[in-house]
Amino acid sequence: MTTDDPFAAIAASLPSFEEEDEAALTQVLREMSLRDPLRGDPMEIELPTGSVEDVLPGQWRMGFSRYQTGLPLNCPVTPLGKLATLSGTTYFFLDTLGEVAVLGENAGKGNIASLFSGRPKYLEWAWPRLTAPKRKGDPWMVKGWEADEARNDLFAACAYMGTFELEDRVRGRGAWRGDDGGLIFHAGDAVWIDGKWKPPGANGRYIYPGRPKIGRPARGSVPQGEGSPGDILLQGLESWEWERPKLDPRLALGWIMSAMVGGALEQRPVAYVTGTEGAGKSTLQKLFRLLMNGALLATSNTTQAGIYQKVKQDSVAVLVDEMEAKEDTRTTDKILELARVAYSGDKMQRGGKDGVGQEFSVNSSFLMSSIAMPPVDAQDASRMAVLMLRERVKAISVDGVKPVDVMTALGLKDAKKVSLIGSQLLRRLVVWFEIEGNRPRWDKLIDAFRAALLDSGHSDRACDTFGTLAAGYHAALRDTMPDDVELAEWVALLAPNTLTETSGKEKTWRRCFMHLLEAQPETLRNSRVAKSVGAALLSWRDSETGPLDMIFSPDETLRLFGMAISFGRDQHGAPNPQTWQYARLFIPAKHPGLNTLFAGTPWAGRMGAPGPWLGVLRQMPRHLWEPGKCDKGLDRKASGVFIELAEALAHDDVEPMALAA
Repeated sequence: MTTDDPFAAIAASLPSFEEEDEAALTQVLREMSLRDPLRGDPMEIELPTGSVEDVLPGQWRMGFSRYQTGLPLNCPVTPLGKLATLSGTTYFFLDTLGEVAVLGENAGKGNIASLFSGRPKYLEWAWPRLTAPKRKGDPWMVKGWEADEARNDLFAACAYMGTFELEDRVRGRGAWRGDDGGLIFHAGDAVWIDGKWKPPGANGRYIYPGRPKIGRPARGSVPQGEGSPGDILLQGLESWEWERPKLDPRLALGWIMSAMVGGALEQRPVAYVTGTEGAGKSTLQKLFRLLMNGALLATSNTTQAGIYQKVKQDSVAVLVDEMEAKEDTRTTDKILELARVAYSGDKMQRGGKDGVGQEFSVNSSFLMSSIAMPPVDAQDASRMAVLMLRERVKAISVDGVKPVDVMTALGLKDAKKVSLIGSQLLRRLVVWFEIEGNRPRWDKLIDAFRAALLDSGHSDRACDTFGTLAAGYHAALRDTMPDDVELAEWVALLAPNTLTETSGKEKTWRRCFMHLLEAQPETLRNSRVAKSVGAALLSWRDSETGPLDMIFSPDETLRLFGMAISFGRDQHGAPNPQTWQYARLFIPAKHPGLNTLFAGTPWAGRMGAPGPWLGVLRQMPRHLWEPGKCDKGLDRKASGVFIELAEALAHDDVEPMALAA
């Protein structure tokens, strides 16, 4: 390992950001403010024909207004529309910095002045307050501006623009897709659209408001392969003690790349980093923060509401540290729910003030870390790459020679150099999103990895998750599409039957069924016969081989939950033998005992109504169950399902399930 700085040649070849800075709206605002006329003087207005006219204060209504809005041609504030709710009407604008601003129906002079921040002289020109001259023949004097006139014109402009939904039209900082599928990147004070930096504002049907700036893609081309920024970062990631040293660093790099353009992706894989104390989880997150160049929300000990209220309309990454498993899982459950919604960019609805609901989209990639991973439902696990870290082994000196610190040698402990790598990787993604033919190259890259994983036996959801991560890794290191050798390598690393994230996955119906069998409700805890339904069934199955007078009956236990054993009939209508092989477990659609048994689970019901467990159990393969009514017990007309016990317990793609006692 060499200790030479690998960034020296790269950094020396990079030009500055001066060209991009020309798009910064703050600079435009200063220049326009300097051009505003002094009180009472005319303002130069450029007409659509290209000619320039001098227009006196308040005279813009004489042919110098926009037809759609009725405001002056050069108005620095953009009306977006209005929204009427039970609590009143809200008017939406882009202010002089391109930020989304709102005015209430009773907005005063100070609110309007805030809307025109940096352009006070413009208000006096557009809506002048005139005083009569002291002497006949002298011109009227401008003594300020008329707030009522300004408010009336601004509100009318919003009405002409129509209704406006903030959540559907505003795109905050981060990556997005254009109409052609290409990449749009909102850096806060400038927006990359069609290969150029433009000031924040409206583009098509979307609004890109001015926001605090974040890092931009590096200028110029960024090398690929060995010694490239992506390769340097990969070497640094490989210095951690990963549980899967060949796979996990790749997935980590893939997540970084996908998180940089999360808003432009159809699926946003979730990464969960877990490991013991001293494994370097917090150090890893610190590295990721530097790479993102401000395009992220990094937090700990937070809540779901705290995250979406902070992110708002941005599509930046979200890093949550200290997501520890706790007895009360409600907070972590809600954060995982938010990550699940963000995976596909779906919308969430929440109640708002005055009874008006709020809807918002989440387009961020999530990374979470903790020592103990909280319980994760199957629906969340299918969207997640779980990266486990072992405690880092401290290197020792040999013959008085100190060991080389990999991160230091690579320059990855220098914040400026890490930020540079982040901007270079973002540049590589910009290139991968360029249109080739009629599609972005990135979409073709995703298709290649997805097809390979699908052919290897992965589910659609797993292909979406790991195909995106593999594509991100590839984009960091290569300029061309993957060949068959690389695809085969990924297929081997992500083999479905050995991949932790997929090999141990259980169907929801199976988890529900096994909970029914293994749960130990209060009604059975003091039982001398069986502590669970499964234990009662197991005792009966095992007693079948003994003397007839020693055969155990599970009926007493099953009656507590409205369940019963049935044996059905054969194809000729004759009763089947009353043995385990032919046993069918009847599970009713509703019963107080089952409400208690499923309490605290996603399948819990409420008294007097059919429970969710019935619909879930009917998701098992069709040959394992049939609907019907049981003629046993107090309610002989109870409807439910009959489950083939022996077959259901043996049904598994790999090996039969063990029935816990």
